[in-house]
Amino acid sequence: MKESLHFIGEFEVKLFDTEGRLKAYRKVKNLTVDVGFSAICDMMGQGGVSPFTYCAIGTGTTAPDSSDTALETEVARVQGGYTKLSSTQWKNDATFGAGVGTGAITEAGLFNASSGGTMLCRQTFAVVNKGDNDTLVITWQYTLSS
Repeated sequence: MKESLHFIGEFEVKLFDTEGRLKAYRKVKNLTVDVGFSAICDMMGQGGVSPFTYCAIGTGTTAPDSSDTALETEVARVQGGYTKLSSTQWKNDATFGAGVGTGAITEAGLFNASSGGTMLCRQTFAVVNKGDNDTLVITWQYTLSS
């Protein structure tokens, strides 16, 4: 018998105006980086690693690489909310309210600290122009499967 485990991530980016109308939407497959996989192994084997609940956004455009340890150009980071969707699936919703993380947003990552920390994943996407009064919601979702 051969065992195979898949750790599949993706995220959604939703930009809303002050009236709650959807202005922009992106759904992107995720790249889990090397240090993220290492942290997952540490969590399973020895514990002591903080959960990945902080979402950062930035303006970097360089394609993600498995050796990345930070965003290219981080502009804001907030703590999201963890939800276990099933025995093999979880999500994290992070909200960047009015005045937080404004600009031409093109990258996002998930971290285990409010600054610095270990990055689980990073991805770039087509620009989302977040104005001062807009709200940006990023939902990360991971599925474990065999």
